[in-house]
Amino acid sequence: MDLAAAPSATSLPLVAAPPAARRSAFVAAALGWLVPGLGQFYVGRPGRGLVMMVAIGGLFYAGLRLTDFTCVNPNAYSLEFVAHAFLGGLTAVTYFMTQGLVQSEPLPWFEAGRLYAAVAGLLNVVAICDALGEVLAHNERVRVQSELRRRFMQDRQDELDRLVAAREEAEVGLGAGIAVGFEAEVPDGTDAPEAHDGTDAPGRVETGGIEPESTEQRS
Repeated sequence: MDLAAAPSATSLPLVAAPPAARRSAFVAAALGWLVPGLGQFYVGRPGRGLVMMVAIGGLFYAGLRLTDFTCVNPNAYSLEFVAHAFLGGLTAVTYFMTQGLVQSEPLPWFEAGRLYAAVAGLLNVVAICDALGEVLAHNERVRVQSELRRRFMQDRQDELDRLVAAREEAEVGLGAGIAVGFEAEVPDGTDAPEAHDGTDAPGRVETGGIEPESTEQRS
């Protein structure tokens, strides 16, 4: 990798992408209590939520039809009303809409209708627990993904810091090498040879190639 092309840590901050949103267990349970299957829609399971909505809602409606809409009565059927209470929204609407209704004549399938309505309420407990399990699984996936993302971004940041430090060291070494080479090529003048000015050393006379006669020969 080209160290000169490595960006600095301040010019390219590594920011982790925001993690996925966590789900609320309370919201999932409340939605599933109000309407069967709505908790599954909240946690991102619309297909499963639709199946539960049709199955539980249809079973509850079948119970109401078989009992002529008189089975949701806390005074007459208090134990079954506990099961109906798990169908919060449906039970509330049914109770307020069927108050004052009285069975006109005995119905042979009345007991079966009571059973259907009670079982629907108990099945909604299973649906609520399923939504809560999906919330816990989703939040765990978000936690793991956030941790992996944090570690990945930390590794990227450490690698970037190492590249920047290596580039700075290379620049410092290159600058020092250039300075040493420049000093070696340009001397400071202390060891420079003396300039020749055309004069000989003192005590010596040029004779033009003719040796002077000695004093003894002239005498």
